[in-house]
Amino acid sequence: MDVVARRGFDATVAEIAQASGVSPRTIFRHYSSHEQLIVATVKDMFEACGQPANDLDSDLDGWLESLAVTIHTRNADIIGEAFWDIHAASPVPPDTLAEVAVLRRDFRIRGVRYLAKIAWGAAGGSGDPPEALTSAFALNLSAFTTQALMVDFNQTPAQIGALTADILKECLRISVESQR
Repeated sequence: MDVVARRGFDATVAEIAQASGVSPRTIFRHYSSHEQLIVATVKDMFEACGQPANDLDSDLDGWLESLAVTIHTRNADIIGEAFWDIHAASPVPPDTLAEVAVLRRDFRIRGVRYLAKIAWGAAGGSGDPPEALTSAFALNLSAFTTQALMVDFNQTPAQIGALTADILKECLRISVESQR
């Protein structure tokens, strides 16, 4: 994951093998092609990004702040340069990109819906969270947000996390008030 985060889909089997402390031949015992290795690595990246940040106890604001900083840090550190390859045209074969797109979409939708539902309930909302709130979570916790604010506005993941947590707190407040 480190090599793909640093080099994107241009990471070579030799680079990955060296970082893993094995030979390229060993890599090819487990993966029949570079493309299969990349897909498996991207899946691992999404799973690593989706690990819980921390449990929500009684402090919703603290949980949102920790969650946002953790997600934007993981977006930067784990996905890294692979972000551009996951979301843009690439020399990687179309079948591989299609598989990566399905993985990305599935992990993202399930994760965002889960987090929005937890926050919604903790903020006092009942039933399922409004779709606009779920969309606010998707936007504010997105790797697109991480990349745009890091690249274009020179923000750190911690700064991005603090900003997006504040936005999500306000969105939650407005959504709960609207439900009442």
